[in-house]
Amino acid sequence: MRTALLPLALLPLLATAQIPNGGFETWVDQGSYLDPMGWLTYNEIPTVGGPTVEQGTPGHPGGFHAVITTRQSPGGVMAIQGWLSVGTSSSHAGFPYAQRPAMLTGQWQYGIQPFDTAQVQVALSKWNSVTSSTDLIAFGSLEVTGTLATWQAFSVPLDYLGTGIPDTAFIQIVSSTNFLAPVPGSFVKVDDLAFSGSTGVGEQDPSTRIHVFPNPGTTHFSLSLPPGPHTITLLDATCRVVLQQRTTDPRPLVSTEALPAGLYRISVRDGSGRLTGTTWVKE
Repeated sequence: MRTALLPLALLPLLATAQIPNGGFETWVDQGSYLDPMGWLTYNEIPTVGGPTVEQGTPGHPGGFHAVITTRQSPGGVMAIQGWLSVGTSSSHAGFPYAQRPAMLTGQWQYGIQPFDTAQVQVALSKWNSVTSSTDLIAFGSLEVTGTLATWQAFSVPLDYLGTGIPDTAFIQIVSSTNFLAPVPGSFVKVDDLAFSGSTGVGEQDPSTRIHVFPNPGTTHFSLSLPPGPHTITLLDATCRVVLQQRTTDPRPLVSTEALPAGLYRISVRDGSGRLTGTTWVKE
């Protein structure tokens, strides 16, 4: 797979820039398919009916938009979710970004098959030179089902877990949230992505911090939570959601046997919507 790399001279400008190719006006010819410049896809995987991310026309606004579709693999062996993630390569996911926006906005249409869900995810992070790991600064997600046949504005509010200014932004859109059992035919059309608004730099209340153990760990980890319902979300190093679990247990056990070794971010949302987070390492 050929990858379009951004010129090094542009990287300092992106620290305060908007989302690269957020209007999906620029596409790269990869031979048998097109990829939106500055975005990662699963298009190198053969599927029936076309690639999982395609160029749509016209845009809203502009000339083009992106169409993300879950498709069947040749022979019907498995289905491949449509996946679109900002970045230039698997080792360079995300893009330099040094602001604290209030939300991600955009335009979309969708048609989600029964028993399936599409999702937009956003994360802001910052490299921690003391711990040699990445701190999750903010996270937001929006799930959708059903059908929307006309263009409509959407927004994904960002919940801030930490203080300070991020250095990297991650955005991904999937036509099927369940990577292991996506439903062919689910699609999302998206255009005009942008960050909007701003938030101040605040201090995190120490009483809301969560504790994870063992850390590092291998097959599982446990959390120490206040009483009440919580939603636990685990993100990998590219800020892709790999696990989500709801619990009312103040000492929940989360199984991680199926996950590869590496650095993960844990975000926990309580019943009132308040978000806290921490980092966990699987050995």
